[in-house]
Amino acid sequence: MKIKTNHLFCLATILLVFLFFAHTLNYPWRHFDENIIYNETVYPVAKTFAQIFEYIHFFGLNHHFEASNPFYSEISNLRCDPLNTLITLFVYYFFQKSAFTYHSFILIMHLLNTFLLFFILNKISLNFTEHNSNTSEKVRLFTVSVLTGTWALNPVNIESVLFTANWAAILSYFLCLLIMFYFIEFNLKKDLLINSIILFFLYLIPIFNTEYSITLPLILFFYSFAVNQRNSSKPSLFQSFSFALKKTLPMFLALSIFVIHFISSPTKENIHNAVTNSLQLTLERIFWLSPQIFFHYIKLILLPIHLSIDQTGLVRFSNLLINPYSIFCTIFMYVFILLLFLSFLSLKKKSSYYFFISFSFYFVALLPFLHLISPSYCIASERYLYFPTLMLIFGVSHFLFFLISNKSFGEIKVPIIVFITVVFCTLSTRAYVRTLDWKDSISLFSSALKESPNDLFKAIRLEFLGSILSELSTDDLSKQRGINHMNEAITTLQKSIVSLEGEKQKYEEGLPQIIKYYGLDPKTIQAKSAYLLAFTELGLNRDASSALKILEPYMQDLSVIDTQILDLYLGLLFGIGRFDEAEKILNYAINIKLSPTVLIAFSELYIHKYNDLSTAEKYLKKSFKYFPYDQQTLFYLRQFYFHTKKPNEFALFSYLHGIRTHSKESLQDAYQVFTYLNNKIMADKVLENIKLLSKKA
Repeated sequence: MKIKTNHLFCLATILLVFLFFAHTLNYPWRHFDENIIYNETVYPVAKTFAQIFEYIHFFGLNHHFEASNPFYSEISNLRCDPLNTLITLFVYYFFQKSAFTYHSFILIMHLLNTFLLFFILNKISLNFTEHNSNTSEKVRLFTVSVLTGTWALNPVNIESVLFTANWAAILSYFLCLLIMFYFIEFNLKKDLLINSIILFFLYLIPIFNTEYSITLPLILFFYSFAVNQRNSSKPSLFQSFSFALKKTLPMFLALSIFVIHFISSPTKENIHNAVTNSLQLTLERIFWLSPQIFFHYIKLILLPIHLSIDQTGLVRFSNLLINPYSIFCTIFMYVFILLLFLSFLSLKKKSSYYFFISFSFYFVALLPFLHLISPSYCIASERYLYFPTLMLIFGVSHFLFFLISNKSFGEIKVPIIVFITVVFCTLSTRAYVRTLDWKDSISLFSSALKESPNDLFKAIRLEFLGSILSELSTDDLSKQRGINHMNEAITTLQKSIVSLEGEKQKYEEGLPQIIKYYGLDPKTIQAKSAYLLAFTELGLNRDASSALKILEPYMQDLSVIDTQILDLYLGLLFGIGRFDEAEKILNYAINIKLSPTVLIAFSELYIHKYNDLSTAEKYLKKSFKYFPYDQQTLFYLRQFYFHTKKPNEFALFSYLHGIRTHSKESLQDAYQVFTYLNNKIMADKVLENIKLLSKKA
């Protein structure tokens, strides 16, 4: 049986991408966000298939997760994705703690995305060449392959493919691409009810799995509108609008269900440290902050030289509201939006049509990451560009296929193909170098250290490198290198704190409010530096009093209330019995932060200061309601019921803590108490889990 030429080109493209990433499959766990999986930070890894349903029965799917990073911003986002929780429990069980399995799964998803993009671009190219013999089939397919490879082997996508904690996002993007392929192949021209039903139910999965998929209906709406406006003989804007809405309505209905779910859950709060309804902050975010982030992404795509897991620290912000750079970025972004809007209104013109098609989908896909819709804890990240760069290739390909297939532009066909081939080779070479940065934790943090934009980020990566080397190395030389890195981090932070004192006086008055809101001002960065200094000193010397002495002067401003900083500061205050100061901080935090750290601390406060067990229990139960999988919450509930001598509750939460953390000690306590209470059903259930742990050990 003869294989079609397009299948051969597709196979060659897929094989090239696989060979490019093959050496990364054996990469180990990195001490980055991958600890979320390996250390079971958010969700447990079930030991048996039946245990998944036990987790669902006792803990449910309504678990909230606080996304934050004290060094990236002062923003924290509270998220609750029940479908993602369900999928995660099954994925964790099937993959266990095998880094190879996660890498393989993500690479397979990436290869499938490459496959779908190839055939989407193939379909587009056929639309241009079916009535034009100016371009041979092999030249057309070579162009499709090069464009597909330019996306698949793009350096800004390396983080997405090699970052195991990004598996859910890659899965969602696969479903989005599958929807796009189905939409373009079957739904764009046909009016079958079955197409609408398929789109509705298929889109529900990615939108409830990760919120990044919210832009897909708008992208397909604009695409349907533009194609109808361009191809119809005498279309009106209203007719094209009706056509596009009819095609995408099932997806907008699915999106409406997600929005209702989002608004009706505490996730809508998007917890952070300032007044969110401030008009000034909103205007500054939309017209000052977002344009500078947008321009940073443009630079990153065009010149992917400075790549780092700390990409958020590489975004350049001006120190003044009115500044040549900020003015340029604002004009650049909003002129770009204006041109998109004007081209949208005049799609019958070729120039307008190809400009809109080329760049509108990229911009829409980038919207969730520009902070235009809402603030986010992460200012910028390479993995955020996975879908936007795909949309950029998808859009620009229309213009490129038009040029190489049009007889009027026959003389520029070869230069265009040579140009995109050179771009592909250049970007893939940079991408390969980037894969080497991810080979282990040391290389990853060393590469981030080289790109550190300031002393704070330099110290962060020195501290990480120092901790890894001193704690995990087996030879004395590496351990000493680790200690040297941590001492260098301390020296760097001490110098930083002094230099930031001068910057506070220089810039404090003229800084935009949005910079302070995000915690990017010298005063807040100084507090973060003090936190990292105290944390590093505590790790080296185990001296809580010295750590508190370093941190305390910078904790007077309660707006510096990130969960990690709060956790350390409260722990130090509780440790030396300074309950009044702790209570003052907690009373402020409870109004703006829904977190186990705050709720558990309040519980401890009411036990040790007021001996109010009823209120203490209330806070612990609230923590369990919103964060049922949180290990600390389960531990404190277990201890609380032990000290208050409530055997039923103690046995239950000992069991829950045991199955959540795989703690044999907690399970044995639960077994003894359930046996004492003559609760044979639960005693047998606990015994099964004890035997399972013993067998696994």
